[in-house]
Amino acid sequence: MAANHLKAKSSRDAIDTMRRLEGIVASAMDGIITVNDKQEIILFNPAAERMFGLPASEALGQPIARFMPERFRGTHAAHIHRFAVTGVTSRQMGSLGAISGLRANGQEFPIEASISQVEVGGERLATVILRDITERKAAEDALNESRRRMEGIVESAMDAMITVDEDQCIVLFNPAAERMFEVLAVDAIGAPITRFIPERFRAGHDEHIRRFKETGVTNRRMGALGTVSGLRANGEEFPVEASISQVEIGGAKIATVILRDIAERKNNEEARLLLAREVDHRAKNVLAVVQALVSLTQAATKEEFIAAVRGRVSALGRAHSLLAENRWEGGDMRQIVVDETSAYHKPGQLEVVGPVLVLGPHAVQPLSLLIHEMATNAVKYGALSVAEGRVRVEWRILPNQALELRWSEHGGPVVNEPASRGFGSTLVREVATRQLAGLLDIAWPVDGVRLVATLPSSVYRPEPHHASPSAKEDELRQATGRAAGRLLVVEDEALIAMALCNDLAKLGWEILGPASTIEEALGLIEGALPPAAAVLDVNLRGQAVYPVAERLQALGVPFVFCTGYQQLDDHRGFFSSPIVRKPVNVEILDQELRRLGCAA
Repeated sequence: MAANHLKAKSSRDAIDTMRRLEGIVASAMDGIITVNDKQEIILFNPAAERMFGLPASEALGQPIARFMPERFRGTHAAHIHRFAVTGVTSRQMGSLGAISGLRANGQEFPIEASISQVEVGGERLATVILRDITERKAAEDALNESRRRMEGIVESAMDAMITVDEDQCIVLFNPAAERMFEVLAVDAIGAPITRFIPERFRAGHDEHIRRFKETGVTNRRMGALGTVSGLRANGEEFPVEASISQVEIGGAKIATVILRDIAERKNNEEARLLLAREVDHRAKNVLAVVQALVSLTQAATKEEFIAAVRGRVSALGRAHSLLAENRWEGGDMRQIVVDETSAYHKPGQLEVVGPVLVLGPHAVQPLSLLIHEMATNAVKYGALSVAEGRVRVEWRILPNQALELRWSEHGGPVVNEPASRGFGSTLVREVATRQLAGLLDIAWPVDGVRLVATLPSSVYRPEPHHASPSAKEDELRQATGRAAGRLLVVEDEALIAMALCNDLAKLGWEILGPASTIEEALGLIEGALPPAAAVLDVNLRGQAVYPVAERLQALGVPFVFCTGYQQLDDHRGFFSSPIVRKPVNVEILDQELRRLGCAA
């Protein structure tokens, strides 16, 4: 009877154990599937039902391969065979790595699995416990994507980014930091950050970091630290702006500094300040010069006083315009002479001779005033006061490299040396001798005043072509006044064309044209008697004259652009071509054509 009691108790315990196991299996969050030797499912718990999307009644008796993507089924069979042969009873969750399951609707999803095997009643059973890691995988993928994105940001950042640990040793050194400090990341990582700080600032840096840690502040914005200095691998110091941040990870604090090289910006700021100071200085200087001109100018009448002041101030204005066009680097000597005399002479009255010469910026204004004073004196009392009068302005570089400037008049009224020196002559002398540190000689022969100014080489900018007049230039001078060749005139403004042709014909040119369109000009070029040279207006009724210039260039025919434009910005091929600006001084145009060797 006792034995029966024990047997009944044992049976009840077995039933209780079975029920507990069934409860555990049924309530488990992971899918649990058991298969027999034939790999047929004999247990399929509720979690497996939810995971694969079908009831246990449809899964039981089915091959386990039904719930695997087809491409993995062969591998699975081989794996199960090896597992059975080894006799291993279990493999833990994750040891198989991330594998794929197949839901009833055909959707694949990632799972982790553990597997165990046991022999019951001579039959080998295998149980696999499956965990759907779709959400975890998505989170991991998002984390990895975020990490890649952050790494991409750090790698592509234009600013240098350096991260240091609590010992101030570098743990991150991005490509911008490599370029900034001229050292590879592999050589920088592990080194102390002070390697990239000038030695005299290292103690201050350590103290700053200590205070930054103590404050608990997480970041300080760019520029809040002021301008600090970095040290490149080659020992060069350079200015940087920095922001700093700190964060605690795993109980350890790391700090990241973002650095911006501001060397170029500092240079630009210094250049801007220098420019502002220079503009301020020049503006005040100009005002002082104008004030002096006004206070020193003398005249018999109010009208004469106004005219004299206006002329001198205009001369200053033209000098400043020329300097501005040349970025305050100087001005062309010929341009200065042409600008300051153009209002005072008629065609044929002025001859300008001299090599190409660029005056220094400090000499442009004084020489403009000198030429202006000589021109106004000539138009009032000298050669330019009568139609027959002539003025010759020439310059040359002497063997000692000094600049000699000559102003010679003839054909005007009889000249007498003035009994007293007026403001104009005083200004000329002061400009030449005091401001430009030169020598001045003025003679008063009866046929016209003669001025010779000998100025130091510092008044002009040395150029390889600055030399004494060559034999070719002497030949061109002697050629002025001789018969010239056939000259094509291209100009669409009728009155300008008529005046230009008339004046050039008087100077010995045989005129071809004038042509007012590109087609007409090209027709004259291809005619029986082609031109020896050409004068080209740039804008012909809205069309650029460049096709004509290109044809002339191809034929080897020299030409001069005659235009109101300051420069030919719209055609790079003619940047260096000679230009005579409107309103045209025909004498200058004639000399430019002869200089090109166009005369017969």
